[in-house]
Amino acid sequence: MILAVAMMGLASCDHYNCASGPTLGSSCTSSGPVTAVGGGTTSGAASAFAFAVDADGTVDGYTLSTGAGTFAATTGYTGPTIPENTSGQGMVVAQGQYLYTGFPGTGQIYGWTLSSSGGLTAISGSPFSAPYMIGSTIGGTRSMITNPAGTLLFVLNQSGDTVYLYQIGSGGVLTLASGSPFPVPFLPENMATDGLGKYLYVTSASTDTSVIPAIAAYSVSSSGSLTAVSGSPFSGNIGGMLNAYGMLQVEGDPSGKYLIGTTSAAIGNNFLYVFNIQQTGATPGAITPVAGSPFATFYSPYAIAVQSNSGGDLVYSFSISSTGTTNPIEGYQLNTSTGALTAVSGSPFSSLSTGIWGQFDQSGAFLFVLDTAASQLAPFEVSSGGVLTQPIPPVTTVGGYWAVTDVP
Repeated sequence: MILAVAMMGLASCDHYNCASGPTLGSSCTSSGPVTAVGGGTTSGAASAFAFAVDADGTVDGYTLSTGAGTFAATTGYTGPTIPENTSGQGMVVAQGQYLYTGFPGTGQIYGWTLSSSGGLTAISGSPFSAPYMIGSTIGGTRSMITNPAGTLLFVLNQSGDTVYLYQIGSGGVLTLASGSPFPVPFLPENMATDGLGKYLYVTSASTDTSVIPAIAAYSVSSSGSLTAVSGSPFSGNIGGMLNAYGMLQVEGDPSGKYLIGTTSAAIGNNFLYVFNIQQTGATPGAITPVAGSPFATFYSPYAIAVQSNSGGDLVYSFSISSTGTTNPIEGYQLNTSTGALTAVSGSPFSSLSTGIWGQFDQSGAFLFVLDTAASQLAPFEVSSGGVLTQPIPPVTTVGGYWAVTDVP
């Protein structure tokens, strides 16, 4: 019930003494006052944008400005026209310049080009017909994703147990890939690619009791076709834990070597799972647990976000307490040689805002976290060692699915 409530709730660095990008300095401190936004409008140069699709027929836009110390509604922004009284399903940014979201109520995928000021302009041909969405149940927060290059768009169809695959062409135009849709051997929940975009991994929904919880794996061709990896779907026990491949969410690390996941099967499952992705041999793309997996966490992870960092990969987990409130964010460093996870200094970050769903901007300098209970989206700065700081207050949002991006 707690997880269901959480899902229903989804509906320029000159001001700081720090570097920019994924190797942001750990002693990043403000050189001036930070102004609380309180739902106001931004000033100063934009550092990143956030968008959220509401069930009331709007796409909200927000701007993070580290120069002004603000995160607020984008100045002069006018939301595009979308279907009213129908929730959006998924929202992603491709190539740092195209924004997509789907609408099951009308069976369409809308796409826009992002401007440097945070405005949205409809892509030629948008909205794109997607009749399979009509009446389809909505998957998890990762039911619509892109590959790392942003050249392919993947969309889950739970009603048909399939994955629809689109090529993202010139100007962001979507073209259904040859052979699409591709079958999934169970009711799918979430998706992720490996960090290089060579493989697609699909998790089984916990509501599908007709199959053993598993992860399906596919090789992805450059032209946009899927071929099942030998041995897929993968299932079994890990460390004596029954059905341990039943992941709620998985994410690939940027090196393409590992897949990180969380079962969130029940409160008290305080573990993160790390899988090796076979690179060569008879079964490339196959997954096996790394030595030491699963790795103990402080709380029971519900969702994760993964960031690339010069010293290794950073993994952050978000969780819900038994009373339905959100727990402090946890941070872990992934050893890119062994796949082992170790806690970041100061984790769990009990003095910072909490949340249940996190995303990084493309640079990896900022982690954005949504707290559905408080209806707040908070930006965090990430140090080279993975320590989170919160020099800028959150913004109030009523959005469901959302996405963030650096300035195009």
